[in-house]
Amino acid sequence: MTTASPASQTAQFAGQSASVLADAPHQAAAAVARADLGVALAQAERAEHAVTGLRQAIVADMLAGGADWWQAGEALAMHPQAAFEAYGRLADGRHAPAAQRPALAIVITAGLESEHDVLPEYGIDIDDLDPGHSVNADPGVVRIREAARLLGARAWFTVTTPGGFEGAEGDPASGDDAISQWTSVVADPEELTWLIEALAMNTMGDEDPDDLD
Repeated sequence: MTTASPASQTAQFAGQSASVLADAPHQAAAAVARADLGVALAQAERAEHAVTGLRQAIVADMLAGGADWWQAGEALAMHPQAAFEAYGRLADGRHAPAAQRPALAIVITAGLESEHDVLPEYGIDIDDLDPGHSVNADPGVVRIREAARLLGARAWFTVTTPGGFEGAEGDPASGDDAISQWTSVVADPEELTWLIEALAMNTMGDEDPDDLD
């Protein structure tokens, strides 16, 4: 990754954000002193906007300097796919994570236990992976889990590698066969190794004992 130039977005935004962050707390304190909590909270929001803008400028400069979504995600403490979804609009022509590092791509399928069947070709159950596996931080997994929780339902997730899904009827139909199926990535190559090993063990477990003779 190259170093951002003096004409970077961060440098351009620094003066504006610095003045807001220096002024907003004092304005908020003065508003609280006169019991004007609405104005105080508005100053807090003003400061939050400045911090958000500064963060976006920093990420834009990181991407312009050559960082990929793994480097950006590490800096932001986010899954690479989550970093792309949050900041992809800042990257002019920057590819999605699976296109940047296709060797780390995975395919995730999600469904509701009460409505959708889990088919072997969907891969392995997400619970068969280590709880710390980055697939659990994929933004699609997080969103669907939260939505299912709010509905009082339970969602299932399966994971495989691109090309590992071989549905006889093609991709699962959203709403009928599953909630969704999408391409994501793992955070590091070692996690992909775990996934491939788990998939191999799962395949062996599905074999007919007569076929092993």
